[in-house]
Amino acid sequence: MAICGAKTRSGQPCQAQAMPNGRCRMHGGKAAETHKGNQNARKHGIYSDALAEDEHDLWDMIDVESLDDQIKIAELQLRRALIAQSKAQAGDGLDLDSVTENSGSGEEGGYSNTSQQRRRRPYEDIINRLLGRIGDLKVKRAAMIAGMPPPPDGEIVPVSEYTLSPDEDVPASPVL
Repeated sequence: MAICGAKTRSGQPCQAQAMPNGRCRMHGGKAAETHKGNQNARKHGIYSDALAEDEHDLWDMIDVESLDDQIKIAELQLRRALIAQSKAQAGDGLDLDSVTENSGSGEEGGYSNTSQQRRRRPYEDIINRLLGRIGDLKVKRAAMIAGMPPPPDGEIVPVSEYTLSPDEDVPASPVL
């Protein structure tokens, strides 16, 4: 009868009976096959725990090179924010936040009331954030078209790189 021989935590060889693969069940005998739902080989990323099950399937199909699509989506979000802001300003400027229904019973009978909580949404902040995102995406797109790498986020590009000398021709399309 063969013994396992793997080192235990104490440093001594394991004396348990070995399986046909040469190790006991505690040192690799039964774990050779994976079980259904095992995610040991899954690639982990910063967003992996935030994705829903149906989004895991879409993850590999997302094209990260599509700046044009991202610009279009940001433009649509900006349009929605502007429409929502104009609707809020046409009314009292408040949006419905939550509706609470209270009911109960008392000495004189049951009661039921509904309360609505309304609040002002920060549309100016939302619109400014979207405008900044659109501007950044358009700068990156222009840099990709021009063939030069975009500046790292937060880095200020010197104006001298885009300033024309008197003997240079003006480009047909401006660099944004």
